[in-house]
Amino acid sequence: MTSLVRSLALVSALTVAGLGLNGCQSTRSPALKQGANASVSSESAAITIDDARAQISATTAALRNLVDRPQDTAAQYKVVLTEFAKLRDHAAKIAAAAESVRAKSDDYLADWAKQVSLIQNAELRSAALNRRGEVSAKLQAVYKSYQDVKAAYAPFEADLANIRAAVGSDLSAAGLVAVRPFVAQATAHAEPVKASMLKLAGEFRAVSAALQPGGQ
Repeated sequence: MTSLVRSLALVSALTVAGLGLNGCQSTRSPALKQGANASVSSESAAITIDDARAQISATTAALRNLVDRPQDTAAQYKVVLTEFAKLRDHAAKIAAAAESVRAKSDDYLADWAKQVSLIQNAELRSAALNRRGEVSAKLQAVYKSYQDVKAAYAPFEADLANIRAAVGSDLSAAGLVAVRPFVAQATAHAEPVKASMLKLAGEFRAVSAALQPGGQ
């Protein structure tokens, strides 16, 4: 996955990461074990997104350093390339985490519904279904937050592609002056991306909290 947007598309499917990985291996309440795994993995997904946000800042900082304070431009350009590569690595990590559970999320919710169907008491069964509905709503919030990330990221991604092409062909003083306004634009476009990613991480943490033993 070469694009953070496409990677985060997979994250939107990561409703409860790692679901079912170990749940059936225990004879003690497999469903509770699945929920605990989901809670930990959802928090891990949030941390991955936090790291990606920090990398966006590092990438724009390296670009600003190159165009605003050119000294050893060849060395500074290497730093820029390194930060670009790290950003791609963060995207790949998000993609890998999402791919590992993409097929498991629907199965988990289906299994939850199946377990609820075994409850004989109508009032208790209704309460359990309501609880499942609450968690499902949190998962929908994750998807909505992803849509916001996707919308915010598109112009930032375009900025980076254009800047990389420009500085990759001209590191002269004049070339850096020419690209400076576009680095400023990318820096500005990065802010709504980071804000939307912060919200997405928060939605994952809400899922994590909801699935913790004693969670809300």
